[in-house]
Formats: sequence, C-alpha cells, structure tokens
Amino acid sequence: MTCTSKNSTISFQLPSPPSSPNKKFDNSISVEKFICNDKYLENVKTILGSPVENTIEISNYDILRSKFMNIIDEGVEINNEIVPYPYVIQKLHSIGNRMINKKTKDAIPLRVYETGKDCYEDFWVHPMFLSLQSFQFFKLFEEIQNKKEEGIIEIEVPSLKSFAIVLYLLYTGNISKVLEIGKMDETICKGIIENIQCLEIDMSLF
Repeated sequence: MTCTSKNSTISFQLPSPPSSPNKKFDNSISVEKFICNDKYLENVKTILGSPVENTIEISNYDILRSKFMNIIDEGVEINNEIVPYPYVIQKLHSIGNRMINKKTKDAIPLRVYETGKDCYEDFWVHPMFLSLQSFQFFKLFEEIQNKKEEGIIEIEVPSLKSFAIVLYLLYTGNISKVLEIGKMDETICKGIIENIQCLEIDMSLF
C-alpha cells in the first residue's frame, strides 16, 4: 500500500501601453468595421475551438476521501440504519480482544510486507475494524469491493515488526498499552508512529 491535486496555472499577457499620450485619435476608423454578424462569430468560434468546458475532474481518491469523512461526520450504516460513528468505534473496541487475528466468517487474509523487503507476515483481519479507523484501509477495501477481487490482500508498511501493535490498537483502542510497549524500544516506537502515519489512522479516536 502506498501512503498520496494538481494546480493549473493560467497565464496571460497584458495589452501593450499606448504609444504616446499626445498622439491624436485616428478619426478614420469606422465603427462599422467592428460590427459582428453571425457568420463572423461562427468563424471566431471555429478558430478558437469549441466553448471552454469545465475540465475539473474529481479523482477517485477525492471521492473515497469524501465518503470516508462523511461516515465519520454522519455515521455508519448498519442494517439500513445510521449509527453514530463514535458509538460504533466504542462497540468495536469493546469486542476487539476477542476478534483480533481470529478466522471468523467475516475475516479475510491480509499479507503485510515491510517496504523494500521480501519478508512478510499473514494476519486474519476484519474490514470493519480497519476501514472505519484508517483511511488507507478504507480506500483499499473499497477498491477491492469495486473490482470484486478475491484471495489474499497484500499491503506494505514501513515497519513490519510494529504492525501487530498497530493492529492491536485498531481492535482494542488501548492506547495506554501501545504507549507502554513503545517506551520499551525506540525502534518499535518509531515503527508504530510510521505505520500510524502511513495508514492514516486518526489518533483522536483513542
């Protein structure tokens, strides 16, 4: 998993300044020369091309980001009902210890690689736990669902050694335990932070 709008610049040229403020106005110029009939306008249209259209396109990334934020702001749809987002997260954390890395009927296989290395670890994960708290997981599962892909899902993270700890955080919400583990090893602490940033986990939830 790779943890990524372009600005267009409009340039124009100002008209040249008057040759001289003392130059007399040329009365020989006839207003009739500038009357635009339909044929003239058609020619101009042909030269300039079709009318300018709105070329602003909303990327799939922006659509998914908006959808993710709407869930946080408006709530989670469960059994055709909208449930407040904080309440859902609280309920997930309350059962997380019993669900983490368990092969239940709604669990899917996740293979996690460390960036730049061939080593990996396999986990059983539950999309609801991950996608509601991490934008990158939300984006991943939405794309998989749209493409109807099956099999093992593969992602990359900065620190494979610290991924299980971050997974524990997403399932339990126990930030105190995670901080306690991080204080024991500077490398693990750095890995936890990098994984959280890469997966775009909202730490205000904990």
